[in-house]
Amino acid sequence: MAMVVMALATDSGTEKPNSPKEVKEKKVQQPAPSKEAAPAAKVQQEKQEAAPKDSGASSLKPVPLSNEDCVKCHFAIVKELDSHGESHKEVNCLGCHEEHPPEGTNVIPSCSDCHDPSESEHFNVKGCTSCHNPHEPLLVDFSKIKEAKPACLTCHQDKGEEMKAHPSAHSEQDCNNCHNQHGLEKGQYQTCLDCHEGHLPDMKVSDCLKCHKPHSPTDITYGEDIPVPFCASCHDEIALTLVKSGTKHAEMSCVECHDSKHGNVPSCVDCHDQPHDKYIHDKFPKCLTCHRDPHNLAK
Repeated sequence: MAMVVMALATDSGTEKPNSPKEVKEKKVQQPAPSKEAAPAAKVQQEKQEAAPKDSGASSLKPVPLSNEDCVKCHFAIVKELDSHGESHKEVNCLGCHEEHPPEGTNVIPSCSDCHDPSESEHFNVKGCTSCHNPHEPLLVDFSKIKEAKPACLTCHQDKGEEMKAHPSAHSEQDCNNCHNQHGLEKGQYQTCLDCHEGHLPDMKVSDCLKCHKPHSPTDITYGEDIPVPFCASCHDEIALTLVKSGTKHAEMSCVECHDSKHGNVPSCVDCHDQPHDKYIHDKFPKCLTCHRDPHNLAK
């Protein structure tokens, strides 16, 4: 009898563990939704199912570029344009570059879009960018061009005609042999003394240009301010003869007789008229028959 009671006490004080089957079948009980919450939940579910999977990306739209956008990436180029863009600066970035990759392909325009070949012979020259940087169109570096003269003469026809009328070693050269860049600022072209020795040791480029024109150097013209040493540097024997003669001619400058143009030989009567009797002039119509040499007059 005591053993039965003990067994009963043990069973009533200890919870019997669940079997695996009971654990699997046991579920957590959720409270049932109220009647008011059910319709709202259904509407939200329908919205989620109807919405596209990437609703954020589909709401994005292309934004047009502005000139202010260009400087953000292309600062150096915009700076070039601002400093040396000339009339291109008035066009602005989007006036030329209508599109931008990768979406756009119309990025680099043709020069002829603005520079109509029918308006100028120069606009018919091929390979514009071999001379011109569109962002600095007048800063032309001729040192990179093999032959510049055909393009140069489409604008500078007067220099072409000048060289044609007065052939010289200069007219046989390409323009870029003397002109490093477009323009006449210091350093943009070779000076006379970069290639030629001066007639005198202390001669300056400004002295060269008193007689010689770069595009027709053999057509020598000058004013009244040319000193005798300039002429004597080439005509040294004549100058020495004149000095030794001791006549009034030796007191004169060369350009007083040979005025305006090199090679100009005056007539004696231009200054002296007819200083002798008519009989003498009739018998000796040529002054140098008696006076021998204007640089060494017979006394």
